[in-house]
Amino acid sequence: MNRKLKRLAATFVMLVMLMTAFTAQMFTAYAATGKITFSDPTVTVGNQVSVKMKIASSDGTALGASDVRLQYDSSALEFLSGTSANGGAGSIRVLGAMESENQTTFTFTLKFKALKAGTTSIKVTSQEVYDADSQMVTIDHVGSSAVKVSAPVTYSKDATLSSLTISPGELTPAFSADVTEYTAIVGGDVEKLTVSAPANDDKASVSVSGNEGLQLGENTITCKVTAEDGETTKTYTILVTKAETLPTESAEETAGVTSGGSATNLEEGNWKVEAAIDASIIPDGFTVIDFTYDGQPIQAATDENGNVLLYMTNDVGAGDFFLYDAENNVLVPYVYVRMAEKTVIVLSPEEMPEGTALPEGFIDCTIDIGSHTVQGWVWEDKSGAAPEYCIVYGQNEDGERNFYRYDQKEMTLQRFFQDPDAADLKVKYEEIAETYTNLLNDYKTRGNIIVGLAAACVLLVIIIIVLLLTRKPKAAPEETEVKEFVPTERRKAANAKKRREEEEMELVDLDDEDEDRFEPKHTEEKPAKKAPAKKKEAKKGSGAEAKSVEEMERDIVKSLAKEAGAAVAEQVAEEDDDFEFIDLDL
Repeated sequence: MNRKLKRLAATFVMLVMLMTAFTAQMFTAYAATGKITFSDPTVTVGNQVSVKMKIASSDGTALGASDVRLQYDSSALEFLSGTSANGGAGSIRVLGAMESENQTTFTFTLKFKALKAGTTSIKVTSQEVYDADSQMVTIDHVGSSAVKVSAPVTYSKDATLSSLTISPGELTPAFSADVTEYTAIVGGDVEKLTVSAPANDDKASVSVSGNEGLQLGENTITCKVTAEDGETTKTYTILVTKAETLPTESAEETAGVTSGGSATNLEEGNWKVEAAIDASIIPDGFTVIDFTYDGQPIQAATDENGNVLLYMTNDVGAGDFFLYDAENNVLVPYVYVRMAEKTVIVLSPEEMPEGTALPEGFIDCTIDIGSHTVQGWVWEDKSGAAPEYCIVYGQNEDGERNFYRYDQKEMTLQRFFQDPDAADLKVKYEEIAETYTNLLNDYKTRGNIIVGLAAACVLLVIIIIVLLLTRKPKAAPEETEVKEFVPTERRKAANAKKRREEEEMELVDLDDEDEDRFEPKHTEEKPAKKAPAKKKEAKKGSGAEAKSVEEMERDIVKSLAKEAGAAVAEQVAEEDDDFEFIDLDL
């Protein structure tokens, strides 16, 4: 019993070890890890800089492919070229592929041109890395690049404002470049302030925050000025108090305003055209001109391509520029996308030349760019998934009009062209995603099966051990009489011999009976011992009687022999050739 238990225990331990090894082998594909690292170079404005990006396997797993998307500040850096990379306008896509067996790292070099001083970063927005077996690699460390752009000694350190105004409202005290703190009071229905804060140096940059979503009470608006050298900064603050009652407008503030009802405004809300424009807030590339709108002389802004901008305000005092299309008599919000390479003005579909073919496979849609909603087109996707980009109609700096692709996630714009391989790439990536999902489900199913088999094996071993421990020993078998195996021929011979002896005995008895039957009867009694002699004498004395008795004996013997032969034949036919037990006592 102890030996059997030891064997069962050893078998169970071996089974558990095999299952553990098999399970570990199955799920090894999900254990691969890696990291993405960058270099942090330093460069001077106007010069080129190289940024190194490295994808490395942490556990020595061979890498098969990678797809990484990067984001950078297009106003600080201009992308020039890169290893297996393409992009621009703030977004780059880098693709990697295995070049040699057991390759564990991918190295990429990205070249940029420094546009302005300061520290700017290059970040990873999405990444997909696969090993040599097309299994997903878990990236447990995603770094970024910090590019420090130094300014030449000739760059200005002026970080002051030339003026500061808000609309609606008035600053207290009056603006001075050396004064950095101001106050203002606005009505309770004002949600947003238009802040005009041009820098004293045209090459300095200004950022404004806190002027939207005003709450009742005190709100702080900041204007941060960064000098051309990228290091010198100065911050102006405006403490705005939002009161529950709307302040009374003065005659000065409402002078020169005319109705803009003669043109159809595509922006929601009640907007009206302002007669005067602050020259400090007009967009780059535009200049102030005298213009006649709805029979009234006003100020407008225009560029070298003939685009006309009108400044308008709504009921809550928010102001904005609108692009005036005199031919179609419509007003649309002035929506533009600023890129390092160029500026594109978003146009309405009504301004497309007649017969212009829309991009194939796209349907009409509306999209928010900045704080405005414009008309565009998105890819017709029957799955209902939210589109990541759309197509808009726009005009570049050279006056050329074309379709542009707007990335809703990265908020970048580039000229649209029909990619002949786009459909094939989409199908390919969908197949890869489907394969990965199927593999993941398969591994999960196998894991569940292994757990179930392990539980069943443990339960089976426990049942076997319990049965072995509770089984009673069997009683010793009783001794039985051993009979000798005798071949069939010998058995048949013995049976035949026995039958012959029985037949002879029967014949002897029959002879005695026949003799008694044919013996003459005498009146006198004879002694018993002399009977045989008389019998003999009787046989001799009567020839006819002796002959008759002899024939009867022969007939009886023949009849008995015939019956015995038939019985033996029947017995032999019924028996087979197997061995039988024969009692040796016979």
